[in-house]
Amino acid sequence: MDTDVPDLGIEIPEITQIAFVVRDIDDGMDRFGGILGMGPWDVFRFEPPTLTDTTFRGEPHDYSMVLALAYAGDTMIELIEPLEGPSIYTEHLDEHGEGLHHVACFAFDDTEAIVEEFEAAGMPVIQSGVYGETPYWYFDTQEQLNGVIFETATNLEAMPEPDRTYPE
Repeated sequence: MDTDVPDLGIEIPEITQIAFVVRDIDDGMDRFGGILGMGPWDVFRFEPPTLTDTTFRGEPHDYSMVLALAYAGDTMIELIEPLEGPSIYTEHLDEHGEGLHHVACFAFDDTEAIVEEFEAAGMPVIQSGVYGETPYWYFDTQEQLNGVIFETATNLEAMPEPDRTYPE
């Protein structure tokens, strides 16, 4: 075992979400729908005024994105198209192109304690924000998780209604 990999001592109760960055959200939904039969998609625009308290690489920073959510069994599949401002999504597109971006667990009993655990283990928050009343955090886990970022969020039941459904 690589001694540089920290042992957080936490248990992930589930992988709630698998997320992909795409250049065009409608094209992504068409591809995942046509090839994998996924849909319908709930589409959300994450931008002010609903998106607040955004950070990027440890500093307050504005960015926005449109995302689409559908399910494969119990697993949420998310497609993300960056809109404005530098973000971990634009970095991914610039460095790797479209593709797998992060996995997430939204089932922790004490999400804030999980954030503290990751940061204490040397995997800081690299992007965060609050959408409506739903805070989210992405951690710098690419080195430890073979190129994949880990995300968590809390209060998902307070997510606003989607801006649209696709197909309509």
